[in-house]
Amino acid sequence: MKGIATTAMATLLLAGAAQAQQSGQRPPQRPPAQAQRQTAPTVAGPTIPTRVTAKMLSDLCAQDRAACLGYVIGSTDSWASALAAAGRPQVICIPAGANNDQVTQATVRYLRSNPQESGLNAAVVIFAALKATFPCGY
Repeated sequence: MKGIATTAMATLLLAGAAQAQQSGQRPPQRPPAQAQRQTAPTVAGPTIPTRVTAKMLSDLCAQDRAACLGYVIGSTDSWASALAAAGRPQVICIPAGANNDQVTQATVRYLRSNPQESGLNAAVVIFAALKATFPCGY
């Protein structure tokens, strides 16, 4: 799974550089690590560092289905693991018969239906998408 996440991130970075080249723009210079970290706004709670925005994920999903699926399923597993490790109840209840492509497509539909969330952390938006699509009954 780690390899898929690395591939997804590399794909995002390369796609951005390629897009900049095609449009005649110079790719942005990589700032120092401290300045590189973006912060996504949150509704409540702590600020979440953002490496991949929902817009970046939506663009990736439009270009590379496998990388999109890897990012979405990796984030889904991370959310489930984090909740379990914290002793918190699961709030996303994906039916046993749902496959990874269906989970990814539900996320993509949510991304496209909620452009106002494009600047937010992609994993947070994935969580919101899956919670809306596959809520638990409690």
